[in-house]
Amino acid sequence: MAADLGWTAVQWPGMEHVIVSDDASGMTAASHVVLAETSLVTVAYRLTCDGGWRFRSLTMSVASAGDERTLTLASEHGGWHANGTRRPDLAGCIDIDINCTPLTNTLPVRRLDWSGPATHDIDVAYVTVPELDVRKVRQRYTRLEGNRDGRGSFCYESGSFRRDLSVDDRGFVLDYPGFWRRLADVAEAVR
Repeated sequence: MAADLGWTAVQWPGMEHVIVSDDASGMTAASHVVLAETSLVTVAYRLTCDGGWRFRSLTMSVASAGDERTLTLASEHGGWHANGTRRPDLAGCIDIDINCTPLTNTLPVRRLDWSGPATHDIDVAYVTVPELDVRKVRQRYTRLEGNRDGRGSFCYESGSFRRDLSVDDRGFVLDYPGFWRRLADVAEAVR
């Protein structure tokens, strides 16, 4: 599957366009995000996962007239590296969460086994934009009842933060209340 996905920011001016390719060998996402939250920045990233939707690598840049930052993050055989430096503090993380995109919420939605427990607690490597800081964060995903039309909804929690996310039948976020709303799937309509 290859798809163009787009989200518009709700809380501040911004938009994301991501091209996702997914097959049995894994998922690749290439994205550009333009944000005007506290300042105007452009974020570009390339994210890869294996065939089980487990995070493998991230290359990311954040640019504005006054600054440009880059981050490379990788997880191999349970070991994490950020900008070439070993990060044992991220041990136990399987997923990544980038705070300026709803795309990374899809990783645990797709990776976790929802046939059993409706709630999963996970540790993620949490990336902040524009700082590009990375730290380990505990999150909880709960499958909510009342799913319809092949779509689902999940409660996402991190500390005191909580949002009910609606997702499409592929696990991609449709609505992240107060933050992101998915644009119509133009590519789907063309096919």
